[in-house]
Amino acid sequence: MNLNQGQTQNVGASSGAHVPAVPRYSYYALLILSLVNFLNYIDRQVLPAVATSIQADPTLRITDSDIGLMESSLLLSFTILAPIFGRLGDRYPRAKLMAVAAVLWSIATGMTGVVDRLPFLHGALRFDVPLVHWPVSLPAVVIALCLVRASVGVGESAYSTITPSLIADYFPHHKRATALGVFQSAIPMGFALGFVIGGVLAHFFGWRVAFMIVGVPGLITAALVWMLREPRRGATDEVPHDTALGDLVAGESQTPRVEAKTTGRSETDKSETGGESILRTAWGILTTRDWLVSTAAYTALTAALGAFATWAIVVLVRDKGMSQTGANITLGVVTLLAGAAGTFGGGWVADRVAARRHNGYFLVCAVSTLAGIAPTLAVLIADDPRVYIPCVFFAVALLFTSNAPFHAILLESVPFNVRAMAVALNIVIIHACGDAISRLVVGLLSDSLKAGHFAALSSFADLIGIDAARQQLTTALLVAPAALVVSTSLFFLGAKLQKKPQAAP
Repeated sequence: MNLNQGQTQNVGASSGAHVPAVPRYSYYALLILSLVNFLNYIDRQVLPAVATSIQADPTLRITDSDIGLMESSLLLSFTILAPIFGRLGDRYPRAKLMAVAAVLWSIATGMTGVVDRLPFLHGALRFDVPLVHWPVSLPAVVIALCLVRASVGVGESAYSTITPSLIADYFPHHKRATALGVFQSAIPMGFALGFVIGGVLAHFFGWRVAFMIVGVPGLITAALVWMLREPRRGATDEVPHDTALGDLVAGESQTPRVEAKTTGRSETDKSETGGESILRTAWGILTTRDWLVSTAAYTALTAALGAFATWAIVVLVRDKGMSQTGANITLGVVTLLAGAAGTFGGGWVADRVAARRHNGYFLVCAVSTLAGIAPTLAVLIADDPRVYIPCVFFAVALLFTSNAPFHAILLESVPFNVRAMAVALNIVIIHACGDAISRLVVGLLSDSLKAGHFAALSSFADLIGIDAARQQLTTALLVAPAALVVSTSLFFLGAKLQKKPQAAP
């Protein structure tokens, strides 16, 4: 079926540029994929939203370290399984894999609310952390909560790994960052409504019911993903003049041969890689400079964002003095507005900057992350809500600006037929070396500061205006602006190193 009826647009007549019109079905697919991604992040964010309610439950006795461990469990399973789903996504129907993933994480989310009631959860696991010899005692209920949160990560790893490559095949280069911006804008929106919905449901019905309710919509929308039409891989990277983009999205034309824009790779490496081993494919991606530098930069940014995503509500309640429901609603509304504006606006701006500068995507990431450092630090220092709430808005908007241009860099730095694997390896690195560490480290630091450790960090916090004796969690969150400094430096390095694409002969 021809979804575009052969209509195309021609712009830049002086240069003879051929720009295909995007078929309406691509926008429909983007809407469905973004909706499920939105529900994905609501499910993910319910735990931070109800963390204070869980800690207030006298039957559980959950510490900051336990909350950090639960969050890290989700991300570790997400990280470990991402390469497997990346490989599957490069070889099998992507929509079907993603639909199954949505069902898995939705069921696991609902189970989070009941797993602590299992009758056999008694005793605790005790051991010393190697090298540092920290004693650790994990109650059985904490282990069970970690396992069910890890199950949520199983489903999310498939969806987050495969979806960007699917979007890249629905939208050509000149619309790709904007489309990714729409998809990625579901992340802050999901975060925001996760805070609000989780907090309100926990207030009226308890934290267990909150988990069970938010898991239901994902089961319903998974059917819509299952029915999506699969575009041909690489369909939008190079469209012949006599072929409508709609034909390629509908799957009626042969996939055009595409020369990837990979920096520093040979023509042999750019050819079809479907028969390569997973190790050779992974090595080719890991040695691609633009992919590697952008991934390193985004890892540091993810560490900062992940730390705040887990601990922002607890900081507002415990250290800033807000009520539980007030903190959830306030942070939810601010994140919704700022995150959606930053993510969608970042894609829109990045496409226009990239049209004029070959390193435009890197530059947008670098400048926005740099600008986000000051308001992030101000959120931690200020105690007046008239100061820290506007700073939350600016910090979120600026830091989420990088989402769309970063993913455009990621997808365009590798051949189209290994894009799912490229996203999977990116997920492994940004979570294993980023927020899986930062979320847990902040919890451990907070408990350690309460015990009187890390005097140097406490002294620095006092120096910049944070009451370290009272605001241990805020002090621990100073790791976030430090990570943003690293991220900014790497994005600027990527902009400097990125070469102009060679003109076609």
